[in-house]
Amino acid sequence: MRILLGLARGLAFLYLMWCAALALGCDQLPEGHSLWVRLANPVSTYSAQVGDPVHAVLTQDVVCGSDVLLPMGTTIDGVVRSKRKVGWGIRHETAALELEFNQAVLANGATVEMSARVEEVENAREHVKNGVIHGVLSSDTFQGRVNSRLIHLPTWNPYSDLGLIIYKATFPIFPEPEIYYPAGTDMRLKMQAAVSAFPIMTNPVQEGDLQGSPQLDAWIQKMPQRSTTTQYVDADLFNLVFLGSREQVQAAFREAGWHNSDPVSKHSFEHNLYALLNNSGYALQPMKTFLLEGKPEDMNWQKGLNSYGRRDHLRIWQWSGEENSDTVWLSSSTHDTSAILSVKYRGFVHHISPNIDDERSKVIRDLNFAGCVSSVSYVARPGISTITQNATGDAVRTDGSIAVVQLKDCEPANHELNANSNGGKFRPGNHAFRYVRREILTFRNDIWRANIIYGMYDVGRMAITAMRRQPTPPLEEEPRPSIVAAVPVGVAISGVQ
Repeated sequence: MRILLGLARGLAFLYLMWCAALALGCDQLPEGHSLWVRLANPVSTYSAQVGDPVHAVLTQDVVCGSDVLLPMGTTIDGVVRSKRKVGWGIRHETAALELEFNQAVLANGATVEMSARVEEVENAREHVKNGVIHGVLSSDTFQGRVNSRLIHLPTWNPYSDLGLIIYKATFPIFPEPEIYYPAGTDMRLKMQAAVSAFPIMTNPVQEGDLQGSPQLDAWIQKMPQRSTTTQYVDADLFNLVFLGSREQVQAAFREAGWHNSDPVSKHSFEHNLYALLNNSGYALQPMKTFLLEGKPEDMNWQKGLNSYGRRDHLRIWQWSGEENSDTVWLSSSTHDTSAILSVKYRGFVHHISPNIDDERSKVIRDLNFAGCVSSVSYVARPGISTITQNATGDAVRTDGSIAVVQLKDCEPANHELNANSNGGKFRPGNHAFRYVRREILTFRNDIWRANIIYGMYDVGRMAITAMRRQPTPPLEEEPRPSIVAAVPVGVAISGVQ
Protein backbone atom coordinates (compact mmCIF):
# COMPACT_ATOMS: atom_id res chain seq x y z
CA MET A 1 0.00 0.00 0.00
CA ARG A 2 2.80 2.40 0.90
CA ILE A 3 4.53 1.60 -2.40
CA LEU A 4 1.37 2.37 -4.37
CA LEU A 5 0.84 5.59 -2.40
CA GLY A 6 4.43 6.68 -3.06
CA LEU A 7 4.07 5.89 -6.75
CA ALA A 8 0.85 7.92 -6.95
CA ARG A 9 2.52 10.90 -5.28
CA GLY A 10 5.47 10.65 -7.67
CA LEU A 11 3.20 10.60 -10.71
CA ALA A 12 1.24 13.53 -9.35
CA PHE A 13 4.45 15.53 -8.86
CA LEU A 14 5.59 14.80 -12.43
CA TYR A 15 2.19 15.81 -13.74
CA LEU A 16 2.31 19.11 -11.86
CA MET A 17 5.81 19.80 -13.17
CA TRP A 18 4.66 19.10 -16.71
CA CYS A 19 1.68 21.43 -16.34
CA ALA A 20 3.95 24.14 -14.91
CA ALA A 21 6.31 23.81 -17.85
CA LEU A 22 3.39 24.24 -20.25
CA ALA A 23 2.13 27.26 -18.38
CA LEU A 24 5.49 28.98 -18.17
CA GLY A 25 6.47 28.18 -21.74
CA CYS A 26 9.79 26.75 -22.93
CA ASP A 27 13.11 28.55 -22.82
CA GLN A 28 15.62 25.78 -23.51
CA LEU A 29 17.34 24.72 -26.71
CA PRO A 30 18.28 21.08 -26.08
CA GLU A 31 21.46 19.26 -27.00
CA GLY A 32 21.22 17.65 -30.43
CA HIS A 33 18.73 20.16 -31.82
CA SER A 34 19.30 21.17 -35.46
CA LEU A 35 19.69 24.74 -36.73
CA TRP A 36 19.56 25.71 -40.39
CA VAL A 37 21.94 28.56 -41.23
CA ARG A 38 23.29 30.27 -44.34
CA LEU A 39 26.89 31.42 -44.62
CA ALA A 40 27.30 35.18 -44.76
CA ASN A 41 30.95 35.04 -45.84
CA PRO A 42 32.88 32.53 -47.96
CA VAL A 43 35.18 29.99 -46.34
CA SER A 44 37.87 27.83 -47.93
CA THR A 45 40.65 25.48 -46.86
CA TYR A 46 42.87 27.21 -49.43
CA SER A 47 42.91 30.57 -47.63
CA ALA A 48 41.34 30.13 -44.18
CA GLN A 49 43.42 30.07 -41.02
CA VAL A 50 42.59 28.47 -37.69
CA GLY A 51 40.75 31.03 -35.58
CA ASP A 52 39.33 32.99 -38.53
CA PRO A 53 35.79 34.25 -37.88
CA VAL A 54 32.85 32.67 -39.69
CA HIS A 55 29.45 34.35 -39.92
CA ALA A 56 26.09 32.83 -40.76
CA VAL A 57 22.42 33.75 -40.56
CA LEU A 58 19.60 31.61 -39.19
CA THR A 59 17.20 30.77 -42.04
CA GLN A 60 14.42 29.34 -39.91
CA ASP A 61 12.82 30.29 -36.60
CA VAL A 62 13.75 28.12 -33.64
CA VAL A 63 10.46 27.49 -31.88
CA CYS A 64 9.86 25.96 -28.46
CA GLY A 65 6.27 25.48 -27.41
CA SER A 66 4.60 28.78 -28.23
CA ASP A 67 7.77 30.88 -28.04
CA VAL A 68 10.29 31.79 -30.71
CA LEU A 69 13.66 31.32 -29.02
CA LEU A 70 15.75 32.47 -31.98
CA PRO A 71 14.04 34.31 -34.83
CA MET A 72 14.92 33.85 -38.47
CA GLY A 73 17.67 36.29 -39.46
CA THR A 74 19.59 35.92 -36.20
CA THR A 75 23.35 36.13 -36.75
CA ILE A 76 25.25 32.97 -35.78
CA ASP A 77 28.99 33.57 -35.29
CA GLY A 78 31.74 31.00 -35.19
CA VAL A 79 35.39 30.30 -35.94
CA VAL A 80 37.51 27.97 -38.04
CA ARG A 81 38.49 25.34 -35.49
CA SER A 82 40.80 23.33 -37.76
CA LYS A 83 41.62 22.91 -41.43
CA ARG A 84 43.73 20.72 -43.67
CA LYS A 85 44.92 22.05 -47.00
CA VAL A 86 45.75 19.89 -50.02
CA GLY A 87 48.34 22.32 -51.36
CA TRP A 88 50.57 20.61 -53.91
CA GLY A 89 49.10 17.23 -53.07
CA ILE A 90 52.38 15.80 -51.78
CA ARG A 91 51.39 15.43 -48.13
CA HIS A 92 47.57 15.34 -48.29
CA GLU A 93 45.18 14.04 -50.93
CA THR A 94 42.04 15.47 -49.37
CA ALA A 95 41.13 18.65 -47.54
CA ALA A 96 39.32 18.94 -44.20
CA LEU A 97 37.54 21.81 -42.48
CA GLU A 98 36.02 22.09 -39.01
CA LEU A 99 33.80 25.01 -38.06
CA GLU A 100 32.48 25.75 -34.58
CA PHE A 101 29.62 28.20 -34.00
CA ASN A 102 29.62 29.62 -30.50
CA GLN A 103 27.38 32.69 -30.39
CA ALA A 104 23.97 33.91 -31.52
CA VAL A 105 23.59 37.67 -31.91
CA LEU A 106 20.02 38.96 -31.74
CA ALA A 107 18.74 42.03 -33.56
CA ASN A 108 18.94 44.19 -30.41
CA GLY A 109 22.61 43.29 -29.88
CA ALA A 110 22.02 40.76 -27.12
CA THR A 111 24.10 37.59 -27.37
CA VAL A 112 23.48 33.95 -26.51
CA GLU A 113 26.46 31.69 -25.94
CA MET A 114 26.13 28.31 -27.62
CA SER A 115 28.11 25.42 -29.06
CA ALA A 116 27.14 24.00 -32.44
CA ARG A 117 29.00 22.07 -35.14
CA VAL A 118 28.27 21.36 -38.78
CA GLU A 119 26.12 18.28 -39.35
CA GLU A 120 25.43 18.71 -43.09
CA VAL A 121 26.37 21.01 -45.96
CA GLU A 122 23.38 21.07 -48.24
CA ASN A 123 23.99 19.77 -51.78
CA ALA A 124 27.75 19.58 -51.22
CA ARG A 125 29.90 16.79 -52.66
CA GLU A 126 31.90 16.79 -49.41
CA HIS A 127 30.70 14.68 -46.46
CA VAL A 128 30.60 15.56 -42.77
CA LYS A 129 31.71 13.23 -39.97
CA ASN A 130 31.82 14.20 -36.29
CA GLY A 131 31.59 17.88 -37.17
CA VAL A 132 34.50 17.78 -39.64
CA ILE A 133 33.88 18.47 -43.33
CA HIS A 134 35.96 16.06 -45.43
CA GLY A 135 36.87 17.02 -48.97
CA VAL A 136 36.63 14.76 -52.00
CA LEU A 137 39.43 12.62 -53.34
CA SER A 138 40.14 14.30 -56.67
CA SER A 139 40.74 10.95 -58.40
CA ASP A 140 37.46 9.50 -57.05
CA THR A 141 35.52 10.32 -60.20
CA PHE A 142 33.72 8.30 -62.84
CA GLN A 143 36.79 7.99 -65.08
CA GLY A 144 39.12 7.69 -62.10
CA ARG A 145 37.28 4.64 -60.78
CA VAL A 146 37.31 3.04 -64.25
CA ASN A 147 41.06 3.64 -64.57
CA SER A 148 41.76 2.19 -61.13
CA ARG A 149 39.90 -0.99 -62.01
CA LEU A 150 41.42 -1.39 -65.48
CA ILE A 151 45.06 -0.48 -65.03
CA HIS A 152 45.82 -3.70 -63.16
CA LEU A 153 44.11 -5.79 -65.89
CA PRO A 154 46.24 -4.85 -68.92
CA THR A 155 44.84 -7.54 -71.18
CA TRP A 156 41.32 -6.13 -70.77
CA ASN A 157 42.37 -2.50 -70.69
CA PRO A 158 41.53 -0.56 -73.89
CA TYR A 159 44.65 1.54 -73.24
CA SER A 160 48.21 0.45 -72.74
CA ASP A 161 49.76 1.81 -69.54
CA LEU A 162 51.71 4.39 -71.53
CA GLY A 163 48.61 5.42 -73.45
CA LEU A 164 46.67 5.81 -70.21
CA ILE A 165 49.38 8.01 -68.72
CA ILE A 166 49.45 10.20 -71.82
CA TYR A 167 45.64 10.45 -71.79
CA LYS A 168 45.56 11.54 -68.15
CA ALA A 169 48.32 14.10 -68.71
CA THR A 170 46.58 15.56 -71.75
CA PHE A 171 42.99 15.59 -70.48
CA PRO A 172 43.12 15.96 -66.70
CA ILE A 173 39.48 16.15 -65.56
CA PHE A 174 39.48 16.32 -61.79
CA PRO A 175 37.25 17.99 -59.22
CA GLU A 176 38.82 20.72 -57.12
CA PRO A 177 40.16 18.98 -53.97
CA GLU A 178 40.14 22.12 -51.81
CA ILE A 179 36.95 22.90 -49.91
CA TYR A 180 35.26 26.15 -50.84
CA TYR A 181 31.80 27.37 -49.80
CA PRO A 182 30.57 30.76 -51.03
CA ALA A 183 28.32 33.12 -49.14
CA GLY A 184 24.81 31.73 -49.39
CA THR A 185 25.76 28.11 -48.66
CA ASP A 186 23.19 26.38 -46.45
CA MET A 187 24.34 24.28 -43.49
CA ARG A 188 22.62 22.25 -40.81
CA LEU A 189 24.18 22.69 -37.39
CA LYS A 190 23.80 20.40 -34.39
CA MET A 191 23.78 21.74 -30.85
CA GLN A 192 26.56 20.20 -28.76
CA ALA A 193 25.13 21.34 -25.43
CA ALA A 194 21.80 22.61 -24.15
CA VAL A 195 21.24 26.38 -23.96
CA SER A 196 18.76 27.72 -21.42
CA ALA A 197 19.53 31.44 -21.12
CA PHE A 198 17.62 33.51 -23.68
CA PRO A 199 17.53 37.20 -22.77
CA ILE A 200 14.74 38.15 -25.16
CA MET A 201 11.59 36.13 -25.90
CA THR A 202 9.64 37.05 -29.00
CA ASN A 203 5.88 37.17 -29.18
CA PRO A 204 4.07 33.85 -28.85
CA VAL A 205 3.08 32.05 -32.01
CA GLN A 206 -0.46 32.90 -33.06
CA GLU A 207 -2.62 30.55 -35.10
CA GLY A 208 -3.36 31.71 -38.60
CA ASP A 209 -6.75 32.43 -40.17
CA LEU A 210 -8.62 29.18 -40.84
CA GLN A 211 -11.33 30.92 -42.85
CA GLY A 212 -11.81 29.19 -46.18
CA SER A 213 -10.24 25.92 -45.08
CA PRO A 214 -13.23 23.73 -46.13
CA GLN A 215 -12.97 25.14 -49.66
CA LEU A 216 -9.22 24.57 -49.64
CA ASP A 217 -9.80 21.02 -48.45
CA ALA A 218 -12.27 20.43 -51.29
CA TRP A 219 -9.73 21.69 -53.84
CA ILE A 220 -7.00 19.44 -52.50
CA GLN A 221 -9.15 16.31 -52.63
CA LYS A 222 -9.89 16.95 -56.32
CA MET A 223 -6.25 17.49 -57.25
CA PRO A 224 -4.28 14.68 -58.90
CA GLN A 225 -1.87 12.86 -56.61
CA ARG A 226 1.17 12.52 -58.90
CA SER A 227 2.70 13.38 -62.24
CA THR A 228 3.65 10.92 -64.99
CA THR A 229 6.50 10.52 -67.45
CA THR A 230 6.00 11.09 -71.16
CA GLN A 231 5.36 7.31 -71.36
CA TYR A 232 2.61 7.76 -68.73
CA VAL A 233 4.49 5.94 -65.98
CA ASP A 234 3.72 7.21 -62.47
CA ALA A 235 6.45 9.68 -61.43
CA ASP A 236 6.63 12.17 -58.54
CA LEU A 237 4.02 12.75 -55.84
CA PHE A 238 2.61 16.26 -55.52
CA ASN A 239 3.53 17.72 -52.14
CA LEU A 240 3.25 21.49 -52.64
CA VAL A 241 0.61 23.95 -53.81
CA PHE A 242 1.44 27.61 -54.47
CA LEU A 243 -1.25 30.30 -54.43
CA GLY A 244 -0.25 33.42 -56.33
CA SER A 245 0.38 34.85 -59.76
CA ARG A 246 2.95 33.50 -62.20
CA GLU A 247 5.05 36.57 -61.52
CA GLN A 248 4.97 35.91 -57.76
CA VAL A 249 6.04 32.29 -58.22
CA GLN A 250 8.92 33.25 -60.50
CA ALA A 251 10.03 36.12 -58.27
CA ALA A 252 9.91 33.91 -55.16
CA PHE A 253 12.21 31.23 -56.56
CA ARG A 254 14.60 33.70 -58.17
CA GLU A 255 14.87 35.63 -54.92
CA ALA A 256 15.51 32.35 -53.08
CA GLY A 257 18.46 31.57 -55.38
CA TRP A 258 16.84 28.87 -57.53
CA HIS A 259 17.42 28.44 -61.28
CA ASN A 260 15.56 27.15 -64.30
CA SER A 261 16.95 24.34 -66.46
CA ASP A 262 18.65 24.37 -69.83
CA PRO A 263 16.79 22.74 -72.73
CA VAL A 264 18.03 19.32 -73.83
CA SER A 265 20.63 19.90 -76.54
CA LYS A 266 24.12 18.90 -77.62
CA HIS A 267 25.56 21.74 -75.54
CA SER A 268 23.69 20.73 -72.39
CA PHE A 269 24.66 17.06 -72.91
CA GLU A 270 28.33 18.03 -73.10
CA HIS A 271 27.95 20.25 -70.03
CA ASN A 272 26.21 17.40 -68.22
CA LEU A 273 28.96 14.95 -69.12
CA TYR A 274 31.72 17.30 -68.00
CA ALA A 275 29.95 17.98 -64.69
CA LEU A 276 29.57 14.23 -64.14
CA LEU A 277 33.24 13.53 -64.90
CA ASN A 278 34.39 16.54 -62.88
CA ASN A 279 31.91 15.97 -60.03
CA SER A 280 31.03 19.64 -60.15
CA GLY A 281 27.81 21.61 -60.02
CA TYR A 282 25.68 22.43 -63.05
CA ALA A 283 23.22 25.10 -61.95
CA LEU A 284 21.07 24.77 -65.09
CA GLN A 285 20.90 20.99 -65.44
CA PRO A 286 18.23 19.87 -67.92
CA MET A 287 15.22 18.20 -66.32
CA LYS A 288 13.11 15.46 -67.86
CA THR A 289 9.63 16.50 -68.92
CA PHE A 290 6.83 15.19 -66.70
CA LEU A 291 3.13 15.43 -67.38
CA LEU A 292 0.03 16.41 -65.43
CA GLU A 293 -3.06 15.08 -67.18
CA GLY A 294 -1.03 14.97 -70.40
CA LYS A 295 0.32 18.53 -70.03
CA PRO A 296 4.05 19.25 -69.49
CA GLU A 297 5.12 21.41 -66.57
CA ASP A 298 4.72 25.16 -66.88
CA MET A 299 8.01 25.84 -65.11
CA ASN A 300 10.78 24.04 -63.24
CA TRP A 301 13.28 25.15 -60.62
CA GLN A 302 16.43 23.72 -59.08
CA LYS A 303 19.15 24.64 -56.62
CA GLY A 304 22.56 23.06 -56.07
CA LEU A 305 26.05 23.84 -54.86
CA ASN A 306 29.18 22.03 -56.06
CA SER A 307 27.92 18.50 -56.73
CA TYR A 308 26.47 17.20 -59.97
CA GLY A 309 24.51 14.47 -58.22
CA ARG A 310 22.99 16.50 -55.37
CA ARG A 311 20.36 19.19 -55.94
CA ASP A 312 16.91 20.36 -54.90
CA HIS A 313 14.44 20.49 -57.76
CA LEU A 314 10.75 20.70 -58.53
CA ARG A 315 8.29 21.02 -61.40
CA ILE A 316 5.22 23.26 -61.33
CA TRP A 317 1.92 23.05 -63.22
CA GLN A 318 -0.90 25.59 -63.28
CA TRP A 319 -4.11 23.90 -62.09
CA SER A 320 -7.69 25.05 -61.73
CA GLY A 321 -10.55 23.41 -59.88
CA GLU A 322 -14.23 24.04 -60.44
CA GLU A 323 -14.65 26.14 -57.30
CA ASN A 324 -11.32 27.89 -57.64
CA SER A 325 -11.09 31.45 -58.93
CA ASP A 326 -7.46 32.04 -57.88
CA THR A 327 -4.30 30.92 -59.64
CA VAL A 328 -3.18 27.59 -58.23
CA TRP A 329 0.18 25.97 -58.95
CA LEU A 330 0.66 22.27 -58.24
CA SER A 331 4.22 21.09 -57.59
CA SER A 332 6.27 17.95 -56.94
CA SER A 333 9.59 18.52 -55.17
CA THR A 334 12.37 15.98 -54.60
CA HIS A 335 16.00 16.01 -53.52
CA ASP A 336 18.56 14.34 -55.79
CA THR A 337 21.32 12.48 -53.97
CA SER A 338 23.34 10.90 -56.81
CA ALA A 339 23.53 10.74 -60.60
CA ILE A 340 24.54 8.15 -63.17
CA LEU A 341 24.76 7.86 -66.95
CA SER A 342 22.14 5.18 -67.61
CA VAL A 343 22.06 2.93 -70.66
CA LYS A 344 18.53 1.74 -69.78
CA TYR A 345 17.12 5.27 -69.74
CA ARG A 346 19.46 6.56 -72.46
CA GLY A 347 20.69 9.54 -70.52
CA PHE A 348 21.54 10.95 -67.13
CA VAL A 349 19.45 9.63 -64.24
CA HIS A 350 19.28 11.04 -60.73
CA HIS A 351 18.37 9.05 -57.64
CA ILE A 352 16.34 10.82 -54.97
CA SER A 353 16.13 10.89 -51.20
CA PRO A 354 13.13 8.80 -50.10
CA ASN A 355 11.65 11.30 -47.63
CA ILE A 356 10.05 13.94 -49.84
CA ASP A 357 8.62 15.70 -46.77
CA ASP A 358 12.12 16.98 -45.99
CA GLU A 359 12.29 18.53 -49.45
CA ARG A 360 8.86 20.07 -48.93
CA SER A 361 10.24 21.76 -45.80
CA LYS A 362 13.37 22.88 -47.68
CA VAL A 363 11.34 24.68 -50.34
CA ILE A 364 9.17 26.44 -47.75
CA ARG A 365 12.23 27.40 -45.70
CA ASP A 366 13.97 28.96 -48.72
CA LEU A 367 10.95 30.92 -49.94
CA ASN A 368 10.16 32.10 -46.43
CA PHE A 369 13.72 33.33 -45.84
CA ALA A 370 13.44 35.20 -49.14
CA GLY A 371 10.42 37.04 -47.69
CA CYS A 372 7.98 35.69 -50.29
CA VAL A 373 5.55 33.65 -48.15
CA SER A 374 2.44 34.91 -46.40
CA SER A 375 1.23 31.64 -44.79
CA VAL A 376 1.37 27.88 -45.06
CA SER A 377 -1.38 25.30 -44.58
CA TYR A 378 -0.91 21.53 -44.36
CA VAL A 379 -3.79 19.50 -45.75
CA ALA A 380 -4.05 15.73 -45.40
CA ARG A 381 -5.04 13.59 -48.38
CA PRO A 382 -6.87 10.47 -47.18
CA GLY A 383 -6.06 7.33 -49.10
CA ILE A 384 -2.73 8.45 -50.51
CA SER A 385 0.07 5.87 -50.31
CA THR A 386 2.65 6.89 -47.73
CA ILE A 387 5.30 4.74 -49.39
CA THR A 388 5.63 4.14 -53.10
CA GLN A 389 8.16 4.38 -55.96
CA ASN A 390 8.97 6.93 -58.61
CA ALA A 391 9.45 6.24 -62.31
CA THR A 392 13.04 4.95 -61.87
CA GLY A 393 12.20 2.66 -58.95
CA ASP A 394 13.45 4.87 -56.08
CA ALA A 395 11.51 4.58 -52.82
CA VAL A 396 9.29 7.55 -51.93
CA ARG A 397 8.05 8.17 -48.37
CA THR A 398 5.63 10.86 -47.17
CA ASP A 399 3.20 11.63 -44.37
CA GLY A 400 0.49 12.13 -47.00
CA SER A 401 -0.02 15.85 -46.46
CA ILE A 402 0.35 18.58 -49.04
CA ALA A 403 1.61 22.06 -48.12
CA VAL A 404 -0.40 25.00 -49.47
CA VAL A 405 1.84 28.07 -49.67
CA GLN A 406 0.24 31.50 -50.01
CA LEU A 407 2.77 33.74 -51.78
CA LYS A 408 3.19 37.49 -51.53
CA ASP A 409 5.45 40.12 -53.07
CA CYS A 410 8.94 39.37 -51.81
CA GLU A 411 10.46 41.42 -49.00
CA PRO A 412 13.94 39.87 -48.56
CA ALA A 413 15.83 40.67 -45.41
CA ASN A 414 19.16 39.97 -47.11
CA HIS A 415 19.14 39.85 -50.91
CA GLU A 416 22.83 38.89 -51.24
CA LEU A 417 22.46 35.72 -49.16
CA ASN A 418 19.52 34.52 -51.26
CA ALA A 419 21.48 34.79 -54.52
CA ASN A 420 23.67 31.74 -53.89
CA SER A 421 26.74 31.86 -56.11
CA ASN A 422 28.19 28.76 -57.78
CA GLY A 423 30.94 27.15 -55.72
CA GLY A 424 32.47 25.69 -58.90
CA LYS A 425 33.86 29.12 -59.85
CA PHE A 426 36.50 28.90 -57.15
CA ARG A 427 40.02 28.45 -58.60
CA PRO A 428 42.86 28.26 -56.04
CA GLY A 429 46.20 29.05 -57.67
CA ASN A 430 47.09 29.56 -61.31
CA HIS A 431 46.75 27.07 -64.19
CA ALA A 432 50.32 25.80 -63.92
CA PHE A 433 49.96 25.07 -60.19
CA ARG A 434 46.65 23.26 -60.64
CA TYR A 435 48.04 21.19 -63.53
CA VAL A 436 51.11 20.05 -61.54
CA ARG A 437 48.95 19.27 -58.53
CA ARG A 438 46.59 17.15 -60.65
CA GLU A 439 49.51 15.11 -61.99
CA ILE A 440 50.90 14.57 -58.47
CA LEU A 441 47.49 13.43 -57.21
CA THR A 442 47.05 11.17 -60.24
CA PHE A 443 50.44 9.54 -59.64
CA ARG A 444 49.62 9.02 -55.95
CA ASN A 445 46.30 7.45 -56.83
CA ASP A 446 47.86 5.05 -59.38
CA ILE A 447 50.55 3.96 -56.94
CA TRP A 448 48.18 3.26 -54.04
CA ARG A 449 44.96 2.17 -55.75
CA ALA A 450 45.66 0.99 -59.30
CA ASN A 451 46.81 -2.50 -58.36
CA ILE A 452 45.26 -5.93 -58.01
CA ILE A 453 45.43 -5.90 -54.19
CA TYR A 454 43.45 -2.69 -53.86
CA GLY A 455 41.12 -3.87 -56.62
CA MET A 456 40.25 -7.03 -54.65
CA TYR A 457 39.70 -4.94 -51.50
CA ASP A 458 37.47 -2.50 -53.40
CA VAL A 459 35.32 -5.25 -54.89
CA GLY A 460 34.98 -6.89 -51.46
CA ARG A 461 34.02 -3.59 -49.86
CA MET A 462 31.33 -2.94 -52.46
CA ALA A 463 29.95 -6.48 -52.05
CA ILE A 464 29.72 -6.12 -48.25
CA THR A 465 28.05 -2.72 -48.59
CA ALA A 466 25.49 -4.13 -51.02
CA MET A 467 24.69 -7.06 -48.71
CA ARG A 468 24.26 -4.79 -45.69
CA ARG A 469 21.92 -2.39 -47.48
CA GLN A 470 18.41 -2.71 -46.08
CA PRO A 471 15.18 -1.84 -47.88
CA THR A 472 13.46 1.37 -46.87
CA PRO A 473 10.85 0.56 -44.18
CA PRO A 474 7.32 1.80 -44.83
CA LEU A 475 5.84 4.68 -42.92
CA GLU A 476 3.14 3.88 -40.41
CA GLU A 477 -0.11 5.41 -41.49
CA GLU A 478 -1.61 7.53 -38.75
CA PRO A 479 -5.07 9.12 -38.70
CA ARG A 480 -4.75 12.82 -39.45
CA PRO A 481 -7.34 15.62 -39.51
CA SER A 482 -8.29 16.98 -42.90
CA ILE A 483 -6.89 20.43 -42.17
CA VAL A 484 -3.69 20.02 -40.18
CA ALA A 485 -2.73 23.63 -39.66
CA ALA A 486 -2.82 27.06 -41.17
CA VAL A 487 -0.27 29.26 -39.43
CA PRO A 488 2.04 32.14 -40.25
CA VAL A 489 5.04 30.61 -41.95
CA GLY A 490 8.38 30.96 -40.22
CA VAL A 491 7.00 30.26 -36.79
CA ALA A 492 5.48 26.82 -37.16
CA ILE A 493 8.03 25.22 -39.48
CA SER A 494 10.57 24.42 -36.80
CA GLY A 495 10.13 23.40 -33.21
CA VAL A 496 12.05 22.13 -30.23
CA GLN A 497 10.73 18.72 -29.23
